Amino acid sequence: MTTLENASAVLKLFSRQGIRQGHPGLSFSDVVENLKLPKSTVSRLLMTMETEGLLERDPDSRLYRIGKLLLAVSSHYLSTPLVDTASPYMTQLSQLTQCTGYISMLEGRDILVMRMFPGRTYLQVVTPAGSLLPAHETAIGRAILARYSDDEVMQRFHGEYQVNSVNAPASMALLLARLAEVRNTGVSFANNETLLGISSLATSIFNKHRNETVGLCLSFPSPAQGKEIPQGIKEGLIAVTRQLAEKLGDEYWHLPTRE
Repeated sequence: MTTLENASAVLKLFSRQGIRQGHPGLSFSDVVENLKLPKSTVSRLLMTMETEGLLERDPDSRLYRIGKLLLAVSSHYLSTPLVDTASPYMTQLSQLTQCTGYISMLEGRDILVMRMFPGRTYLQVVTPAGSLLPAHETAIGRAILARYSDDEVMQRFHGEYQVNSVNAPASMALLLARLAEVRNTGVSFANNETLLGISSLATSIFNKHRNETVGLCLSFPSPAQGKEIPQGIKEGLIAVTRQLAEKLGDEYWHLPTRE
């Protein structure tokens, strides 16, 4: 393997060993044993990584920890607003699926559209950034609401539950049932709710470093009765969400029930 591949293997070892902040670190022997490399190679590799700021060595224990360079880079990445972090992913996903993409945040009982990514289908779905929509009547709103407990959801509505769409959950009990499904699969679906002829799939992602949650959504023409969602839409949305979850440490997407 190249030096870069070996360095990457060392950093992945931190993850596999569950070494977090406050942990003593990795020993020289840990690296030799796990990477199955000659001691001379590991010695040069760790010395180079330490010199370049990728690792630092405790002067007393002689154990290796993540270096200041990596910490600075990761801190900058994790402190970026979640909307900005997710936007490049949604831009690409919208182009690949030809669906209209959205990133939204929860505002009280509504979702606020933060970004829109135009699709290329013959039917353009346009809900401009800045729009407010009832959270319980949208796929993306329910994807975010599912992050809260049933008690928290009920408190948010203060006993005042109304719907405008005949296809939205007609009661709080039905909403809670839908949210339970979303918590089980991670994916929220809306069919002919906000607009007739339009369906949406949505997920949510959480950045614990900024305490931010956003919903990710793809909208597309509703499939004909008996037809399934066009191939690639659901798979693409889940793949993007998982990528972001891995980068941000969102354990919600580590559960085995997630599709």
